[in-house]
Amino acid sequence: MDLNNTIDAFINSTVLDYETTDTWNFTFRGSALPICPRQLLLSTFYRNKIERSVSFSTKYSYHVGSAIHSLVQETWARQGLLWGDWRCSDVKYCGVIFNNTRLDSGKCLRCGSPAIYIEKHLKDETVGFSGHCDGVVYCSSLDSYLVFELKSRNSNIISKAQEPYESDLYQVSTYATLLARKYWLRIAGRVVLWIGKPRPKPYKFWYYPGIGEDLAEQQFKIKADLDQKIKEGKVTEITGCCETPNDAEERSCPFAGICLSPARDRLIEEEYKGWLLENGKGY
Repeated sequence: MDLNNTIDAFINSTVLDYETTDTWNFTFRGSALPICPRQLLLSTFYRNKIERSVSFSTKYSYHVGSAIHSLVQETWARQGLLWGDWRCSDVKYCGVIFNNTRLDSGKCLRCGSPAIYIEKHLKDETVGFSGHCDGVVYCSSLDSYLVFELKSRNSNIISKAQEPYESDLYQVSTYATLLARKYWLRIAGRVVLWIGKPRPKPYKFWYYPGIGEDLAEQQFKIKADLDQKIKEGKVTEITGCCETPNDAEERSCPFAGICLSPARDRLIEEEYKGWLLENGKGY
């Protein structure tokens, strides 16, 4: 027996090639913008019923991105630039929480221990939106805040990019709008920052003045219209975003078999009736 081959096979089977199965739901959250109304509709019918396989490489990339986010936030925090919520790292003897503020050098005001930044959880209860903002950062030269959406990308993707993904702009605009409405922050604009991995350079950023309220309101209205149509039973009037199988593949949507079927309306009506009966609402 070749021991190296045995160990190599063991590493691949138990780590690199290992896949887990997760429940797959679609909700009205920042990372899902811009939303597909029909996708949200069908996800309502299939709540907690769809599973997907998640590879180790996918989770690896996600955790690397999370680590980069945390490092960037920590760097801003140490300069006293990051606005939001904080918890003292000394949970045994202090553990105090500070809300809606910047901390000088990112330290607890009571004991001086490092403070842990908590990404601001933003919500709109009316339409059921929620999301976590990557960074609300004070820029002294503008005497205002910049709202950041941070994405870690491979260097070749960054080098070729002329503009950010549509989802990035919708996300940062919705966060900036909710921040301005709820906390009355003086926001100069929004920044989509693509930072490299595994090294921070190259990087690219795109600056957009203002809070982007028109983009946020567009998404809120789409969701409100969706909720109203579900309430009225007009589910076949709810539109989708995909026109071809390639569109569905790009969006990683599991509902292409329904959306792109010639019998789409009948299938949606059947799913709607089943959902009503399952939830004790009759039909």
